[in-house]
Amino acid sequence: MTETTRRNRLVEIDRSKTTPEQEAVIERLGEGRGRIPTPYKVWLHSARLADGMEVIGTYLNSGAHLTNAEFEIATLATAVFWRSPYVVTNHARHAVQAGVPEQAVEAILAGRRPVVASERLQTVSDFAADLLAGGSIEDDRFDAYEKVLGREGIAELIVLVGYYSTVSIGMRVHEVPARG
Repeated sequence: MTETTRRNRLVEIDRSKTTPEQEAVIERLGEGRGRIPTPYKVWLHSARLADGMEVIGTYLNSGAHLTNAEFEIATLATAVFWRSPYVVTNHARHAVQAGVPEQAVEAILAGRRPVVASERLQTVSDFAADLLAGGSIEDDRFDAYEKVLGREGIAELIVLVGYYSTVSIGMRVHEVPARG
């Protein structure tokens, strides 16, 4: 089987032709993130969609109660699940910078569940893996997740996995290449 090479399908928004709604999202992205993150170059073609994704994405990146390591281990697992080179490359680097042990990053990249010393980080990793495996979780396992993460942590992780599934799928569909 031969592998097909496809072009990067990302289309930059022409700032001279943006709608007021698109400009409002771009301005908020600049305030909240200091730039237009690559996935928004997909979503900005639908201003209302980009608006909603900006609220969720900015919250997850700066307002959530997850630590950076917790955020990154779940994000990396999601990106690997969707086999999204752009997101995998970025978040493997971010995970190490956030303090996720390198052997845990390597395990995720190899498609395995990592083992980490921190109970909470392990719980986040396991919960993200269970979500990506279909989300059907036995009561005793859910109770263990709730004990460590609380309902707030569970809610944030469900949305994080969903959000980064959307990011990963968007980057794959648009054939956005990995950056080193």
